[in-house]
Amino acid sequence: MTAKLNRGAQTESTQKRAAIYPRVSRSQQEEDGTSLQTQEEHCRRHAAERGYVVDEAHVYREVHTGVELWERPQLTRLREVIRQRAVDAVVVYAIDRLARDPVHLGVIVSEADHAGVEILFVSEPLDSSPEGQLIRFVRGYAAKVEHEKIRERSIRGRLARAQAGKLIPVGRPLFGYCYANGNTAYEIDPVTGPVVQRIFSLAAAGATIRSIASRFLAEGVPGPTAGAAVPWYLGTVHGILKNRRYTGRAGAWLTKRVKNTRTGHYTSVVRPESEQLILPEGTIPPLVDEATFAAVQARFQLNREHAVRNNREPEAYLLRGGYIRCGTCGRAVVTKRGAPTDMVRPKRDYRCCRSSDPGNRCRLSISAGVLDAAVWGHVSRVLTTPDLIAEELERTRNADPGAADVAAIERALTAVARQQRNLIENLANVNGATAALVTDKLNALEAQRQQLSDERQAVLARAESHKRAQGRLGDLREWCTTVAANLSTLTYQEKRLALDALGVRVRVWPKGHELRYEITANVPLDAPLAFSTS
Repeated sequence: MTAKLNRGAQTESTQKRAAIYPRVSRSQQEEDGTSLQTQEEHCRRHAAERGYVVDEAHVYREVHTGVELWERPQLTRLREVIRQRAVDAVVVYAIDRLARDPVHLGVIVSEADHAGVEILFVSEPLDSSPEGQLIRFVRGYAAKVEHEKIRERSIRGRLARAQAGKLIPVGRPLFGYCYANGNTAYEIDPVTGPVVQRIFSLAAAGATIRSIASRFLAEGVPGPTAGAAVPWYLGTVHGILKNRRYTGRAGAWLTKRVKNTRTGHYTSVVRPESEQLILPEGTIPPLVDEATFAAVQARFQLNREHAVRNNREPEAYLLRGGYIRCGTCGRAVVTKRGAPTDMVRPKRDYRCCRSSDPGNRCRLSISAGVLDAAVWGHVSRVLTTPDLIAEELERTRNADPGAADVAAIERALTAVARQQRNLIENLANVNGATAALVTDKLNALEAQRQQLSDERQAVLARAESHKRAQGRLGDLREWCTTVAANLSTLTYQEKRLALDALGVRVRVWPKGHELRYEITANVPLDAPLAFSTS
């Protein structure tokens, strides 16, 4: 009791300090009595009338929804100040400005009461009696209910607009487009549309995201963000290349937010096709075709495999980064640099990425020098016979290796979608164990649909690669002729380009297997070159 009296006497002998917390849900919110400036003015006046002094360091302006508690950075700072007793009071314009959820409101008020900090509301002065606490809870609950009503009306309006086949505008249009037909559809922007097409063209040809961004910066190409001389960030280029809407796919409710139960953070995931609402064709005119988009996604995978990352000696391994697979488990083979064997040159091997896993049976390890020499010797023999390459490409010029596969996959996807619709319609009429079985079947169908979609993308990528190979028939033959004449002077990068051009792939098995390694290439396709352990 003595400590409390001393603390009270000290507080009376000094100025009483107050913090102010003005909040709006979005920056455009300028309603009467709810803008940040208006709230702050009312709070300052309210604090002055009660003898509190407001330090500018304790004004916590927030632009965030009041439904959340833990995700508001300014409120988090304020709560830390309350726990440290750095202020004597917190002034807020209204209850719903502090929290819309009565439970969240109770957490904050409880923290303040424990620290001896008073919470003051300008427009809703409440006492700390049980009746005041009840009114505070009821008003907070009413604010939460009103927020849910606003959210439900907004969703209903957006759904009605999408069901009418209209685009849902969300601020600025997608880069490369501009709004048309009263913001119900997109049309290609004559200035930025060709920029998007050029990005996809460069990426499909093998350019990296960094090289595309650097090129556009050097050329002064305007970026997607409004304003002059805006830099091209790597994330900007990556976002464009991953956005399927550029193929003309328009829809609503394509993704949903899922909360991570461990971290509490939300991530966006693609909804099942049965939950998506696809808009009519032509709502978004395509800037790239599906095959090009699929080829770019395949190129992403290839770039990830070939990335140098933390390899200290990338040019010491010709086949690093995706050219080799373990013949036992099919996993990628990685590089391994051992201790020097003769105090001059370290031992360099290729090993299965699972070699160190407990219980792994691969135990694959092969000398990088031996395998690189064998593969390059095979490639050299191919490069010195460019006529064989030209004949093979000519033979497959008019073939379409993916047409039949794509048609079969599309039929399978249609069948899966039909089964999903039937199960969803029946789900409302069942309950208990039957409902659980139907749900399990839906989950299995969704996994099958995702697998078929991935396979379709892979087939389209292969078809696009085949199409491009046919278009480069003459160039490839001429290139092979030139390379063959300079095999001894090729650089590391030029050798890797030769591996890519010929589609070289290697499978390796552990010692004791009938075959030690097998080399295959796209051209010529007569037979793979296999080597035994003898």
